[in-house]
Amino acid sequence: MEFNEALRRTLGGHWRLLVLLVVLPMVVVTAVGLSGSSTYVSKARVQASATLPTTDVQANAMLSRVRAVVTSGSVVNAALRKADITGRSASAVAHRTKVSRLGGSAVFTVKVTDRDPRTAEKLAGALSEELVAFFNGSGNLLTTELLDRQAALQDKRVRVAGQLPDADSAAESGRLTAQLGALDQQLLDVQAALRGAQADGLADRTASLLSSAGDAVAVPPLTGVDLALAGAIGLVTGLLAVTLLEVFRPHVAGRYAFGRELEAPVLGRLPAAPRGAHGSVDRPAVDDGTIVALRRAAARAQSETIVLTGPGPQSQLAVLAEVLQGRMGAVTADPPAQVPATDVHNGRYADGNGAGGRVRTLTREQVRQAVAAPSAFVAPGPASTVRVRALHQVDDSDCTRHALVAVEPELPPYAELRRVQNLMATTGWPLIGILGDGSRGFRARTRPERA
Repeated sequence: MEFNEALRRTLGGHWRLLVLLVVLPMVVVTAVGLSGSSTYVSKARVQASATLPTTDVQANAMLSRVRAVVTSGSVVNAALRKADITGRSASAVAHRTKVSRLGGSAVFTVKVTDRDPRTAEKLAGALSEELVAFFNGSGNLLTTELLDRQAALQDKRVRVAGQLPDADSAAESGRLTAQLGALDQQLLDVQAALRGAQADGLADRTASLLSSAGDAVAVPPLTGVDLALAGAIGLVTGLLAVTLLEVFRPHVAGRYAFGRELEAPVLGRLPAAPRGAHGSVDRPAVDDGTIVALRRAAARAQSETIVLTGPGPQSQLAVLAEVLQGRMGAVTADPPAQVPATDVHNGRYADGNGAGGRVRTLTREQVRQAVAAPSAFVAPGPASTVRVRALHQVDDSDCTRHALVAVEPELPPYAELRRVQNLMATTGWPLIGILGDGSRGFRARTRPERA
């Protein structure tokens, strides 16, 4: 199957479902966003260190630590006490607190969102101040702990090294040597952690508050990104649903693919016929090209009865058969207009090759009439004897040669293809062509007629 056929089956055959699944999430997101209460955001800017990070790894590590500190329970509770706010929990405040970095610098923006603008301003200011205090004071506890740990390990190593010369046995000497090796490894780990903390620039006591919390501004309840994300999710869901539908209920990608599968040509496409009064079916208007193609296909198959079959209702097929029967008989029933000839070649009439016969000499006006109405210059002949019947109108008493014409919608189900194949194999009637049913749209919604 070609790509355009797959696209036609998925998008052309199920576009209503795709549109529904794209629009529905957007409508839901819009309704939820507009129904929610208004929120406000306040921002404060903090410099965590005067030391600039030299690599992206250091910058990301600094951002992670700032985010971890500002959303920690101890810092949030201290900010709530400082701002004298009692109606907010620490977990809720931490969830509504966001931290972003300005480029690759050590400057961070602390944003706090709340339904009350004054509360958002107080929380943003208190959190930024607690963050600076942590880095300049309590934040150095890590370095202090590492230095104390290093000093304790060094003292212990000195004691173990002093016991090594006094070892009584080789086993004791080996134990002390192994203990010294473990202490050396611990010292190396502590020194590496200390260098990492110093490289992060968060232990140099240079944190500062660049700008205090500004006035809270209203947060838009809905953004274009939210709608686009909802639409994208709906589109992916719709494509998955359409794929599953085509797996379990496949369709043929149009009348040309239908004819290719059955090795039959497409004779034409019927225009959409409007419904008459009280739901009656109006007579469809069939173009001359379709009638000519149908007549020539029937003549080539030497068939005397054309049988219409398809998933449409029996009444529609019966009306179409009546229209085709009348049009096929009307094409050759009218006698052609006679055009006077001109004598040539010594009083004899000549044909187009200069031989004896009769040739028409047309004026310019007659040529224009011939182009506009070519049927007026068709050679006379008997009226068409080909009958057109719907499948349910054929009985066992009809012993003429039959030929099938399938009247199919734009996207017929694959079961319809198998039905026509079985009908051809059962009756032995050849399929001489396909007629596209424009009045049925993209999907076959009625039950197929039965023989």
